Amino acid sequence: MDYSSLIEKIRNSIAIVYVVQGQNMISKGSGFIFFKKGILVTCNHVITKQDSNILIQFPDDRKILQTKVMIRDEEHDLALLKFDDQVREPLKIADTEIIKEGIPVVFAGYPLSLESLTTHQGILSGIITDATGVTTYMIDGTVNSGNSGCPLMSEDGKVIGVVNAKRMEHSDLLTKIGEQKTGAVSLQGVDLVELFQAIINNVQLGIGYAIPCTYVPRPHGVEQEDIAEDKNE
Repeated sequence: MDYSSLIEKIRNSIAIVYVVQGQNMISKGSGFIFFKKGILVTCNHVITKQDSNILIQFPDDRKILQTKVMIRDEEHDLALLKFDDQVREPLKIADTEIIKEGIPVVFAGYPLSLESLTTHQGILSGIITDATGVTTYMIDGTVNSGNSGCPLMSEDGKVIGVVNAKRMEHSDLLTKIGEQKTGAVSLQGVDLVELFQAIINNVQLGIGYAIPCTYVPRPHGVEQEDIAEDKNE
């Protein structure tokens, strides 16, 4: 399958998200324009650090843009950021009728330490609902740290969900390790916390997770027709 035209279509609507404290970048993730121009969707865990600046950058422009948090949804680990732009187009939402186990999917973001947009393909391998009624999509595809917040899309570039690299087995334990300060424990000159963090950030999951885009909190004044698929496309 040739995805070159799809990537060209979506790339300028998918941003890298930097979380900065002082002069230091403390985390990064991905995000995409949704609902309308100037609104970016990402995962809440990407931007949870306190007293930090949240900056974004698009692949066609080296300019760094400031953002403000509009909405946080901690239950579904989602957030909306507002930034100053009236040019870039939002991605459209997919028709819910096409969302079935086994359909091919594509997701594009900024995994690991990469600052270039990277696209992966896979299939929607499962649709699971937990005891509280929350639905999660399972992806047979390579999801890594940094992919959190990127769009999970159908083959025509319509949004199905939001990729979440934190939704994995023992994620609470891994989060605690990720938040530990380096320099506390070492073995033969090797910082063990730094070692464990490097392992976590570079692990390649055989299966990934995504949050259905129907859970993305809708800003005031945005109607369903503003994000719906254009039937005439």
